Parts: sequence; C-alpha cells; structure tokens
Amino acid sequence: MSGGSAGACPRSAASQSPARERGGTEKSVREITAVLVAWRDAGETESAVASLVAARKPPGAGTLEVSLVVVDNGGGLAGRDRIESAWPGATVLVNRVNRGLAAAANQAAGLAGGDVLLFLNPDTRAEGDPFSEIARAFEAHPEAAAVAPRLLDAEGKGRATGALAPPDREDQRTFQLRHLPTLRSDARNLLLLDHLFPDNAGRRNERYAARDRETPFEVEQAAAAALAVRRDAFRKIGGFDERFFPAWFEDVDLCARLSAVGTILYWPDARFRHRGRTSSETLGYAAFLPIYYRNALRYRDRYTVSARWAYRILLAAGMVLRLIALPFRRSLPRSRGEAAKAYLRTLAVASGWTPSASRRPPPDPA
Repeated sequence: MSGGSAGACPRSAASQSPARERGGTEKSVREITAVLVAWRDAGETESAVASLVAARKPPGAGTLEVSLVVVDNGGGLAGRDRIESAWPGATVLVNRVNRGLAAAANQAAGLAGGDVLLFLNPDTRAEGDPFSEIARAFEAHPEAAAVAPRLLDAEGKGRATGALAPPDREDQRTFQLRHLPTLRSDARNLLLLDHLFPDNAGRRNERYAARDRETPFEVEQAAAAALAVRRDAFRKIGGFDERFFPAWFEDVDLCARLSAVGTILYWPDARFRHRGRTSSETLGYAAFLPIYYRNALRYRDRYTVSARWAYRILLAAGMVLRLIALPFRRSLPRSRGEAAKAYLRTLAVASGWTPSASRRPPPDPA
C-alpha cells in the first residue's frame, strides 16, 4: 500500500477484470497452508493455532486439506510441543534471531504444500470455517491473486457501514481495507487532518468507507493480518520484500506488486477476529514509530524523486506538529515522555537516521 493518484474504486468482484485476461484459469483449491510468524507472543500463537484446529474440518475424502507452518522468530515459542500435539504434522521452524516478519513468512512459504498461502497474525482467531470460504472465493474468481477475509474486532463485532474511527482508535472496518498510499493521503495523515476530521471525504475514499462490508469487492490493499495468496502468484512476484525489517509495510508492498498478476478480493464470508497492535505494544511506541516510518520511507522509494523529498518534508513537519500539540492533548494511550521520544526519533528518521532495531541481523548460522 505508487505515488500517483489512487483513482476510482475498483469494480465489483462480480464484474469482468483485466486480471482474468492475464491468465486466470478455473481450478479448484486443493490445499490451504496457514502461516503464522511468532515473535515474543507464544500465548497468542498457541491460541491462534487452537482456533484454527477448531475451524478446520476433519481430514477425509473430498475434504479441503489445511496444513500449518509456524515460524518462531527468536526462539521464544515455549509451546512448540503443544502446537505439534494440537496439530499433528504441523511444521514448526525456529530462528535463533528475529529475522523479520517478511523473511520468516518467506521461509514458511518455501515449505508450504498448499496452493494457497494463508498469512495470519498470531492475534487472529478463526470464526467458523474460513478455509472453505477462501477456497470458494478463489474458485469463483480465478482472476484473484489474493483473498482478504473479513477482519472483525477481538469481540467478534464488525460494522458494515458508518463513520470511520479516529486514527488512534481504529476498529477493524476502518483499519483493514485501503487504497495504496499517495502523496495526497500522506499529507492528510501526517499533517493531522485525519486526526482532526477522521471521517473526511479523502479518508473515506481511501478506506472504502462507502462499500458495504457484507459484500465482496476488489481492493488495492488489504492488511496481511489475514490474507490468502495463491502460491504461484506469491512466487511469481518474489514473495515478501525482506528489506521491510522487522515488520510494517511489507504487506503494503506485497499488495502493490500483486496487482501485476491479479486482483485482491475482499471476501466477507471468511472471517477472523483480530486484536491488533500487539507487536507495536511489545516493542514500545518509542521504538515502533521510527521503525514504522523508516519502512514507510522505503515503500515510497517507488515515488518520483520530488515526491520522495516531499514525503520527507511532510514527515518532519508532522512530527513537529505532534511535538507542539503534545502538551495540550487531554488524554494519550502512552506517557507524554514516551510519545515525545518517538516523535523526536522519527524526526531524525526523516533526516536520514536509521533506527538500530530496523537493521537486519545476519542469517542464522548453519
């Protein structure tokens, strides 16, 4: 999630798509491989696996196969035996260091047997049987390179219509689906217009707010908290870009590149609950924010030179505005000291500084 105009909303998924002309063919989905990458969240990962176990149908003749690959980034997954016991045949990989979400997901994809890869965050929980619906979406829409299940809030709630939530309190309807970033949307967010007027027309267009969340439709970008991708499409574009370390914006970049091989289809009959913000909370805001914006800058390498510089100026201006407003904000989800540190570090990122936590470690020794 090009520097150009986002354009009009994509056509209905039921309409003819140019992607169908790029070689989509009718074929059934044989197997879905669920991919989970764990980092300092063993409890969340075990709960996510338990929900997948409950969701899949017992293996049998004519039943859709569902397999599982879990990657432990950093060796903190104490419940490996419990995962293998709950899901016999699951593949569990252990990286001695945190290789980053993109690299670990690519590792898992390399071992996956499914013709569809279902990337899931550990803080997701399956609702009902999402696997059959994902398979049905791909089979009904051969032009689709990816299918985005509907994300519900952690309590299982989800609004189909209505006003957008503010940026610091986004619900899953506001968060999940977006047009790819543009300099115009960047300016609106960084200069706090989205914070002051969260339901403004530009943000509503960016987040597909006018579309009914009970109906399938094509999107430019869907959050990879739950995203199913055809394995051949994933391999064709080279998987996740591992330079987006340790996380954030790797899914935006993936969606932008997937548009070359097919469409991304939102499919509301496949559902997952999602809490969100777990990795950023574990990392801490002062560490998270500069890494997030360092990767935002990396994504915008595809902008023109002038647009890249404009983004850096907007980023610096946005952090200065936040520092000025900080003493006057009545309530904050974190301390003012931590927020100030995050804004100052991000201001340094706009000037060219690279946070140490965003530098990729060497590969695991053999």
